[in-house]
Amino acid sequence: MNQSAYILRENTGTSGIVETARAAVSVLAEHDIPHLIVGGLAVQEHGYPRVTIDVDIVVPDVLEAVEFLTASLTGPFYRITGIHDRVEDRRNGVKVDLLPAGQVLRKGCKIPFPESKTAAETLQFVSLEELIALKLDSWVNSPNRRHKDKTDVIELIQHRKLPRDLAVNPAVRALYLETWDALQAEK
Repeated sequence: MNQSAYILRENTGTSGIVETARAAVSVLAEHDIPHLIVGGLAVQEHGYPRVTIDVDIVVPDVLEAVEFLTASLTGPFYRITGIHDRVEDRRNGVKVDLLPAGQVLRKGCKIPFPESKTAAETLQFVSLEELIALKLDSWVNSPNRRHKDKTDVIELIQHRKLPRDLAVNPAVRALYLETWDALQAEK
């Protein structure tokens, strides 16, 4: 292992993200719980390589998913005291945020997390169009705290050379068009 990789692993907790995601999905699949990966891992999967330090998983029932993930005392996951929708991987410190399918991130948001009907051992990612809609919705409702969400959309548009007519949810379509047009104007 080179020195910079060691520093990254030791200082930021960014190692093991995929390992943690696979372990969580495996437990969910054992209990027939459908899932979708959103957040930074989904951004990476859809073509913009960026650092993320946690795993965001949409499930039908957050509390049930937490119960199954933390049921084994010798398993990789444990509950974080005082937080009902997050678990931590004891092997590497990576946190898993569980998000409620069919519900919005917070009051004011308009885009509910999509629902998956499939419980699978493989990582299932939210579609690109849904990811962009979720990111824009999150950003517009908390622009200072969620500024990375807008950056993710900008980078995905640029890296993937996304079309202006991408089928983004109508609730955030104007934001997508505004962002796309602004990027074109800066060329």
